[in-house]
Amino acid sequence: MGLPAQGQTLRDAVEGAWRVNPDILALEAKRDQAIAQRGAGEALVPAAPAVTLRHVTDYLGRNAGRREYEAELGVPLWLPGQGTATTRAADALLARTDAEIAVRRLAVTGEVRTALWQVALAERRADVAKQRLTVARQLERDTQRTAKAGETSEADHQLARAEALTAAADVRDEELALEEARQAFRTLTGLAVPKATPEPQIGDPPLHQHPALQAARLGVRSAQAQKQLVDLTTRDNPEVGLMARRERDAREERFGTIVGLSLRIPLSVDAVNAPKRAEAATELVRSEAEQATALRTVEAEIRRAHLAHQAASERLSIARDRAAALKGRLSNVDRARRAGEISLVEFVRAQAASFEADLARATADVQVGAARARLNQSLGALP
Repeated sequence: MGLPAQGQTLRDAVEGAWRVNPDILALEAKRDQAIAQRGAGEALVPAAPAVTLRHVTDYLGRNAGRREYEAELGVPLWLPGQGTATTRAADALLARTDAEIAVRRLAVTGEVRTALWQVALAERRADVAKQRLTVARQLERDTQRTAKAGETSEADHQLARAEALTAAADVRDEELALEEARQAFRTLTGLAVPKATPEPQIGDPPLHQHPALQAARLGVRSAQAQKQLVDLTTRDNPEVGLMARRERDAREERFGTIVGLSLRIPLSVDAVNAPKRAEAATELVRSEAEQATALRTVEAEIRRAHLAHQAASERLSIARDRAAALKGRLSNVDRARRAGEISLVEFVRAQAASFEADLARATADVQVGAARARLNQSLGALP
């Protein structure tokens, strides 16, 4: 099956990358786990009931006909507040998992943004290289014609030919880099590469809305809910039992029936509960530390992205001015060459400098778009 034609958007590419991302299955499974835990918290009993069957006979003893048949149904009971705490822990885990899915989706978006602008940069570099090759081949044809007419030396023709061959090799290298960038994008998204267009500039949204900070905050809430559940679960669940027994002592007797109730109450043992409480407390401390780290990381990344965007804009302005200046110089050098005032070597050097400046301007132009994408990424904005 072939890839779709170019024309989809960055959002389509992100959707494609998300569908083929291997992490999605693990995150969805974790979400299903939270939903199942919530269902368990809403159940009438904390665990499945158990049936106990017992039969007593004196067949191997005096064999007087003693028989006893007993059946008991044991139903575990919630500890006080345990069911509600289980539901709250499940809700917190579900919210945390949804936030983690949003964070992973944002990370995938960042990978797609990076891959897209790498393709855009490779395309611009290839375009400039092709323009240079076109001009170099035209110069080669001109010097070949003038050399045959005796107006210029054969050495000038050889110089122009060498310049054209160098430009052709550069085009081949840039086209290879472009194809590699496109292939990397297809591998990431499963789609063809859309046109890279500058993303809209957004203002800084409230920091607490950033997916990474929401996930960190919900991670703390989940750890708190889990700790509360552990604190409430100080013992195994009690169990109430309903028992029915039919028995007789001798063959001549009729079976009698006995019905009874039982209540099993496990005791609390600190040696068992202490490790569980310590583990829950450790998880809470770790989540709080991760929340603080996430805040510092997001703030630092936003600052770096702002600085990078500003620097890229300044580089583009400088690159445009430099390219214009070197293009003007090239025009003057060309006139001087045609008038016989300077050699072809000087013209080729001026031409190479002009194309190098064009390449720097094209690169700076793409880098502004990439920096804008990085800034939106740091702010947690999706396309």
